Amino acid sequence: MERAVILGIYDFIGYSLCRYMLDQGVEIDGIHPEEYKEDYFTEEKRLEIGRNANFTEIGLQDWQVEGAEGFLFVTLFESLQSRNVKNDLMEALLSKLDKQHLKNLPTVVILPAFFAEENVELREAGAKISRFISSRESTLLTIYLPTIYGPWQPEECFFQQAMSPSSIEGGKIPDISQWEWVHDCLYIDDAVKTIKEMAESGHKGQYILSSGERGRWLKCAEELVGKEPAILRNEGKPPIFKESIKAVTVEKNEQISKGLSRQKEQFTRIQDSRV
Repeated sequence: MERAVILGIYDFIGYSLCRYMLDQGVEIDGIHPEEYKEDYFTEEKRLEIGRNANFTEIGLQDWQVEGAEGFLFVTLFESLQSRNVKNDLMEALLSKLDKQHLKNLPTVVILPAFFAEENVELREAGAKISRFISSRESTLLTIYLPTIYGPWQPEECFFQQAMSPSSIEGGKIPDISQWEWVHDCLYIDDAVKTIKEMAESGHKGQYILSSGERGRWLKCAEELVGKEPAILRNEGKPPIFKESIKAVTVEKNEQISKGLSRQKEQFTRIQDSRV
């Protein structure tokens, strides 16, 4: 892979995928929807990758799709996980993706695991991307991800909240949000490595990435808050996935303590820099 376009460049997965591929010498056009809410973390990410000569940031409205080359990665994991994508933004994204030139590019769509569940109820924006995938299923590689942890995990996630000073100092166990995927989790580097390898191998169809380890999310949570809190035991029934979706187990899982340690170090650095 020599060139790639990442739509949703400051999405948790998009940004991490970008850094991974830049380290391998891939030239990246990073598409950033102007409507996305920017915060301190967005600017920090922009500073980290903006210095790389192989990276170019382009606004969604300014993106000339006819010039796109290489692989196209559509990373909507973070925004769809928290269910905060506005319908007009989704319409703008899909109108770009419907251009004939992009239909000829190897395309990877990355979504949260709950999209893979049978009979899942989706909001309007989520339903639109789901219909898009169905209409292009034979030409797309769609990858569903469980909870992803590591540096730059969104602040709304349970692991990141458990690392916050307010949780640590007050001994408070964060609530588990309704969209937190507690059935499995992967370290970010393991996830993006697998995504790139699947794209390069020419995979098509729908897949959910798996750690292959029973109770891995719970093990991570216990590493952070201990084994006592009853809230950790309420994981509910195992999910039932659509028949068309196949499971792919990552080649190797990062050691939980090491992965969480890297996440803590990065989180602490960002918090200290905000003081």
